[in-house]
Amino acid sequence: MDQHTRPATEATDARPGPARRSVLGTVAAGAALAALPGGLAACTSSEGAGAPPLEGPLSEADLAAVLPAYQPLTLVEPDIPGVDGSTPGYTTMPAALVKAVDGVPGSGGTYTAMTPAWWTSPPGLDSNAYYQAVNEALGATVEFQVTDGVTYGDKLQAVLASPDDVPDWVVIPTWNVPPRFDQGVTALFADLTDHLAGDKVLKYPNLANLPTDAWKYCVFNGRLYGLPYPGELVGNAIFYRRDIFGQLGLAAPTSPDELLQVAKDATSESARRWGCEDLWDGAQMMFGSGADWHLQDGELLSRFETEAYRNALEWNRELFASGAVHPDAVAGNTQQGKDRFEAGQTLIAYDGLGGWHEALARVLPSNPTFEQHPLDWFGPDGGEPILFKGQPVSIFSFIKKTDDTAAIEEMLSLANFIASPFGSEEFQLVNYGVEGVTFERDAAGAPTLNDRGLNEVTSTYGFLVNAPVVNAKVQFPQYVRDFCEWMARQAPHVTEPVFYGQQIQDPSQYSSLGKPFDDLAKDIARGRKDISALDDAITTWRNSGGDELRAYREKFLTGDEAS
Repeated sequence: MDQHTRPATEATDARPGPARRSVLGTVAAGAALAALPGGLAACTSSEGAGAPPLEGPLSEADLAAVLPAYQPLTLVEPDIPGVDGSTPGYTTMPAALVKAVDGVPGSGGTYTAMTPAWWTSPPGLDSNAYYQAVNEALGATVEFQVTDGVTYGDKLQAVLASPDDVPDWVVIPTWNVPPRFDQGVTALFADLTDHLAGDKVLKYPNLANLPTDAWKYCVFNGRLYGLPYPGELVGNAIFYRRDIFGQLGLAAPTSPDELLQVAKDATSESARRWGCEDLWDGAQMMFGSGADWHLQDGELLSRFETEAYRNALEWNRELFASGAVHPDAVAGNTQQGKDRFEAGQTLIAYDGLGGWHEALARVLPSNPTFEQHPLDWFGPDGGEPILFKGQPVSIFSFIKKTDDTAAIEEMLSLANFIASPFGSEEFQLVNYGVEGVTFERDAAGAPTLNDRGLNEVTSTYGFLVNAPVVNAKVQFPQYVRDFCEWMARQAPHVTEPVFYGQQIQDPSQYSSLGKPFDDLAKDIARGRKDISALDDAITTWRNSGGDELRAYREKFLTGDEAS
C-alpha cells in the first residue's frame, strides 16, 4: 500500500464500497469492544458520560446548531475541475506554493496520537527527520503511537477500555468504530461543538474548507466530536489489464453478460492466465445492491432481501462455474490477488480506487507497458448503473476529553495546519517532508520520495484530519486525467443511500446478523449450496433480530423517506 493514500474502507451504510483492499483482508468492521470485560460500555456509566444515544435523525435546525460554517478555499485552481461532485485533479505542480497558515500554530504542547499503519511502521521521533520537521513547523510535538492496521480494531478495543490509557488524539477508521461507541464517545472524547460550530470554525480556515457532509458524519448524540478525513464520491472499481486486453484483442465489457464472457475468453490454463479474481463485491454494485438498506415502495429492506442481491448471487455463481476465476481466489486466497493481477495471471479485479496509482508506482519501473484501468460501471442489462455515494468520511480522529481548553484549541490549530489544501507549503510538508531530506523532484518538478522518505513519511499526521478530496498525484499526470475523467463519468449515476451521512450505531446484539450471508455467498458461488438457500437465510435473519433491527433503523428515516 502506498504510504500516502488512505486505505479503502468498508462503509457502514453503503456496501460494498468503499471496499477494503487485500492488505486489510482480516480487518473486521466494528470490533466487538462491548464484549470486553470492563470495556467501553463500562465507561458510559461513569460520571460525565453525557447524553444518551439518539434514536432518530437530527432536525435540520439541530444540525445547523452544531455544524461548522462552510467557507470553501481554493489556493490553486485544478487542472481538471470536478463535475457533479467528482474529484478535481492536478496534473502539474503550481509555479509557486502558497502559505496557508500564518505564523506557527502551536504553543509548545506535547501530544500523543494513536494511528494505524498498513505498511512498515516508520522510525520514532528521535530518528525520524520527517516527524521532526513537521513538529517544528507545528510549534508542538506530536508523538505517534503507530499500530498495525490489520489488528488496529483489537488495539482500539484495549485502549478505549482503559480511559487512563487513551492517547491525546485517537484515529478511528469508520470500519473500526465499535458497537456502543455512541454511548462512550461523550465519556472519552472532547466535545468540539463550542470550538467549531457556526462561524467559530472560521478561526481555522482550513477546517472551514472541509465539506459539510463530512462534518455531519462527525456528529454523535447531537454534538460534534470528530475531525474528518473526507471520502471519495465513488470508492471502488472493477479494474482490467488494458495492456493485455489489447494484446489478446479483447474489448472492455459493458454489461455483466459481456464481463462474464470476456473473463472466460481471457482464461487459458496452459498460459497460466485466468480471467479474473473474485468479483463478488463488484457484482453487488453492478446489480444495484451496493447499500445495506434500500427503500422500495415505502418499505425498508435489507440488501439481503432485495432482488438485486439475489441476481448478484446468481451471476457470481455463474462466473465461478465458468472456470474464469483464478484457482487461488476460488480457494479463498484473496491476499495475493493484487500480486496475481499485476503479474498478469488475472486480468480483471475489484479494488479500491486508491490501489490504482499504488499499482502504477510498484509496476511501471519494471514493466513500462503496464496499464491498469477501471471499467465504467454499468447496470444489470448494460444500461445506467445505480451507484451509492460512499460515506462522507472514511476515517475520524478524536481529541481526548480534558478540562484544558487551551490544549484542545492548540490541537485544533495543529489540525488546521495539517488540513491545508494542495498548492500550499503545508500540504507539501505534511505529504512529502523536506526537499533534499525526504524527497527530491522529478523532471517535471513533482516531489518524489527518496529512500529516506519512503522509510519515514507515512500517513500519520494525514490520518488526524485531511483536506477535501482531490487527486494531486502529479507524478502520474495521465493517471490523474484518467482518474478524474472516469469519476466524472460515474458521478451522474450516484445517489445517496438510505441514511446517508447519519451517524447511526446499531444495537450491539445485531452486530453479527449479516455474517451468515457472507459465508452463504461464498458457498453459493462455489456450488456448495443452491441459490434457494438464500430464502432460508433471510427467514433466519428476520427471526433472529433482523425485523427488530429494521424497526430500529426505521426511526432514523427522514420525513421525505418515510413518506
